[in-house]
Amino acid sequence: MKDLSESELEIMVKIWDAGRPLRFEEIFDLVREKEWTEATVRTFILRIIKKGYLQSEKSGKISLYSPRVSRKYLDHQGKSFINKLYDDSVENFIAGLYQNNALSKQDLRELKDYLEEILQES
Repeated sequence: MKDLSESELEIMVKIWDAGRPLRFEEIFDLVREKEWTEATVRTFILRIIKKGYLQSEKSGKISLYSPRVSRKYLDHQGKSFINKLYDDSVENFIAGLYQNNALSKQDLRELKDYLEEILQES
Protein backbone atom coordinates (compact mmCIF):
# COMPACT_ATOMS: atom_id res chain seq x y z
CA MET A 1 0.00 0.00 0.00
CA LYS A 2 1.16 3.50 -0.75
CA ASP A 3 1.61 5.90 2.13
CA LEU A 4 -1.07 8.44 2.91
CA SER A 5 -0.31 12.13 2.63
CA GLU A 6 -0.77 14.22 5.77
CA SER A 7 -4.14 15.50 4.53
CA GLU A 8 -5.32 12.02 3.57
CA LEU A 9 -4.28 10.73 6.97
CA GLU A 10 -6.27 13.49 8.69
CA ILE A 11 -9.38 12.32 6.83
CA MET A 12 -8.71 8.67 7.69
CA VAL A 13 -8.32 9.52 11.38
CA LYS A 14 -11.74 11.22 11.34
CA ILE A 15 -13.27 8.15 9.67
CA TRP A 16 -11.61 5.76 12.14
CA ASP A 17 -12.76 7.91 15.06
CA ALA A 18 -16.35 7.82 13.81
CA GLY A 19 -16.39 4.04 14.13
CA ARG A 20 -19.05 3.63 11.46
CA PRO A 21 -19.48 4.18 7.71
CA LEU A 22 -19.90 7.86 6.83
CA ARG A 23 -21.57 9.78 4.04
CA PHE A 24 -19.47 12.33 2.17
CA GLU A 25 -21.32 15.20 3.86
CA GLU A 26 -20.39 13.81 7.28
CA ILE A 27 -16.72 13.52 6.33
CA PHE A 28 -16.77 17.03 4.90
CA ASP A 29 -18.27 18.36 8.15
CA LEU A 30 -15.59 16.56 10.20
CA VAL A 31 -12.79 18.32 8.30
CA ARG A 32 -14.53 21.67 7.94
CA GLU A 33 -11.89 23.44 10.09
CA LYS A 34 -9.38 22.78 7.30
CA GLU A 35 -11.39 25.04 4.99
CA TRP A 36 -10.96 22.62 2.10
CA THR A 37 -13.47 22.80 -0.72
CA GLU A 38 -15.84 19.91 -1.35
CA ALA A 39 -13.91 19.12 -4.52
CA THR A 40 -10.65 18.91 -2.56
CA VAL A 41 -12.14 16.53 0.02
CA ARG A 42 -13.63 14.39 -2.76
CA THR A 43 -10.20 14.23 -4.41
CA PHE A 44 -8.56 13.16 -1.13
CA ILE A 45 -11.21 10.48 -0.63
CA LEU A 46 -10.68 9.12 -4.16
CA ARG A 47 -6.92 8.98 -3.54
CA ILE A 48 -7.43 7.17 -0.23
CA ILE A 49 -9.68 4.64 -1.99
CA LYS A 50 -7.08 4.11 -4.76
CA LYS A 51 -4.41 3.53 -2.12
CA GLY A 52 -6.60 0.81 -0.57
CA TYR A 53 -7.30 2.36 2.83
CA LEU A 54 -10.94 3.24 2.25
CA GLN A 55 -13.90 1.64 0.51
CA SER A 56 -17.10 3.08 -0.84
CA GLU A 57 -20.41 1.23 -0.81
CA LYS A 58 -23.72 2.38 -2.25
CA SER A 59 -26.71 2.50 0.06
CA GLY A 60 -29.49 3.57 -2.27
CA LYS A 61 -28.32 6.83 -3.84
CA ILE A 62 -25.83 7.50 -1.04
CA SER A 63 -22.22 6.38 -0.93
CA LEU A 64 -20.96 5.26 2.46
CA TYR A 65 -17.23 5.32 3.17
CA SER A 66 -15.58 2.93 5.61
CA PRO A 67 -12.00 1.90 6.38
CA ARG A 68 -10.50 -1.15 4.68
CA VAL A 69 -7.67 -1.22 7.20
CA SER A 70 -7.64 -0.63 10.93
CA ARG A 71 -5.61 1.98 12.72
CA LYS A 72 -3.36 -0.86 13.86
CA TYR A 73 -2.08 -1.13 10.29
CA LEU A 74 -0.56 2.33 10.61
CA ASP A 75 0.91 1.40 14.00
CA HIS A 76 2.65 -1.52 12.29
CA GLN A 77 3.83 0.77 9.49
CA GLY A 78 5.25 3.19 12.10
CA LYS A 79 7.19 0.38 13.77
CA SER A 80 8.48 -0.77 10.39
CA PHE A 81 9.60 2.82 9.67
CA ILE A 82 11.54 2.94 12.95
CA ASN A 83 13.09 -0.46 12.20
CA LYS A 84 14.26 0.60 8.75
CA LEU A 85 15.49 4.11 9.38
CA TYR A 86 16.57 4.09 13.00
CA ASP A 87 18.10 0.64 13.52
CA ASP A 88 15.07 -0.56 15.48
CA SER A 89 15.82 2.09 18.13
CA VAL A 90 13.09 4.34 19.50
CA GLU A 91 15.85 6.33 21.20
CA ASN A 92 17.49 7.04 17.83
CA PHE A 93 14.09 7.98 16.42
CA ILE A 94 13.37 10.49 19.21
CA ALA A 95 16.92 11.86 19.00
CA GLY A 96 16.49 12.35 15.25
CA LEU A 97 13.24 14.22 15.75
CA TYR A 98 14.83 16.46 18.38
CA GLN A 99 17.96 17.14 16.33
CA ASN A 100 15.82 18.09 13.33
CA ASN A 101 13.72 20.47 15.45
CA ALA A 102 10.58 18.35 15.05
CA LEU A 103 10.42 18.03 18.85
CA SER A 104 10.99 20.82 21.35
CA LYS A 105 12.35 20.50 24.87
CA GLN A 106 8.74 20.94 26.05
CA ASP A 107 7.68 18.02 23.84
CA LEU A 108 10.43 15.92 25.39
CA ARG A 109 9.30 16.87 28.91
CA GLU A 110 5.74 15.85 28.06
CA LEU A 111 7.00 12.58 26.60
CA LYS A 112 9.08 11.94 29.72
CA ASP A 113 6.06 12.59 31.96
CA TYR A 114 3.94 10.27 29.83
CA LEU A 115 6.54 7.48 29.95
CA GLU A 116 6.94 7.83 33.72
CA GLU A 117 3.16 7.58 34.07
CA ILE A 118 3.10 4.37 32.02
CA LEU A 119 5.99 2.85 33.96
CA GLN A 120 4.26 3.56 37.27
CA GLU A 121 1.16 1.70 36.08
CA SER A 122 3.17 -1.46 35.35
